[in-house]
Amino acid sequence: MLPRPDVDQLCCLNSECTLYSQRQANNLVVRKTYGTDQIRYLRCRRCGEEFSERKETALFNLKISEAKAVSVLDHLDVGCGVVTTAQLVHVAKDTVSRLIRVTGRVSRKIHDCKIRGLRPLAIQCDEKWSYAVKKQRHLTQKDDITQAGDRWDINSLDPQTKLLISLVPGSRTVENVQQLMTDTASRLASDATKPAFFTDGAPFYPDLILQTFGHYYWPPRTYTRGRPKAPILRVPHDLVYAQVVKTRQNGRIVNVEVRPIFGKNKLPTVIKALGWNKANTSAIERFNLTDRCRNRRKARKTLAFSKRARFHDWMSWISAVRYNFYHPHRSLRQKNNQGRWMKRTPAMAAGLADHLFSTLELLRLCPLGLG
Repeated sequence: MLPRPDVDQLCCLNSECTLYSQRQANNLVVRKTYGTDQIRYLRCRRCGEEFSERKETALFNLKISEAKAVSVLDHLDVGCGVVTTAQLVHVAKDTVSRLIRVTGRVSRKIHDCKIRGLRPLAIQCDEKWSYAVKKQRHLTQKDDITQAGDRWDINSLDPQTKLLISLVPGSRTVENVQQLMTDTASRLASDATKPAFFTDGAPFYPDLILQTFGHYYWPPRTYTRGRPKAPILRVPHDLVYAQVVKTRQNGRIVNVEVRPIFGKNKLPTVIKALGWNKANTSAIERFNLTDRCRNRRKARKTLAFSKRARFHDWMSWISAVRYNFYHPHRSLRQKNNQGRWMKRTPAMAAGLADHLFSTLELLRLCPLGLG
């Protein structure tokens, strides 16, 4: 079993405490240990609050052992459904569902805290289709369209580090794509240069990218009657964006066209700096395939499709965190001083982690102590 983190790596969870969510403050002591997993019960010497070390983590109030919880998530991550996982791990189906619910909520907070301060040279965006309850064409007037039908994952990814930057599950609407752009911009470092964008031929991307990364110019006042002129949205000189449009016939790609939208003259320089031969969206398309293979709910033909939309979203967040911090990417490996290959995850390549996170580490991770 993986050794438990030092007490200094934990933090007080009382929001009224002056040392709330601060690690290495030397304010926590172990009151006792309990359970088969020897869970530590902590006390804050500053505010006197007592709480379990599992509070606010995915393991809080867990009724099974940590080893079985790890086994449940590992089975779900290799393409097993809820029923299959329950049978293989010998737990109740409701136990698997509860672990998905709690871990999904915590995973979203972990992603929000850890994926910050990025400096990508390029960003690829795409939407991945799936569905919950039933497919869109089978919906009737009695079905709730917010809980049934097509369910999309709108993603943005760094093609160099393979890091999944942002995820917005839901409908494929302009509002959700705008939320993706806003969330992606908020995760970039304040002094980072504008990354180049590459998407498919969806018509809503150019306006939304410009609204998020463009500059507003206020015309000079004319001191005449009437309402002053509205600000003009201009394309920054360093913004580069190109669409990769694929033409299909009988299900096969017959032509790939690159359409420069912004920064046409700078596009060849950006492509050369990225080490590409031409503009593409291959990294995020490969991520879509990887996610479909690992998350059984998103397979195109499966009996393990989501019966509830919220469970679909929770499993998406679990897969996103495990993709960034748990699974090493073969294209990111490096040779160490001994000439051996060192495995790296997208988070390690982006400088957000210094080691491969295990499943148990992610389950024990408390988002409040991450900043």
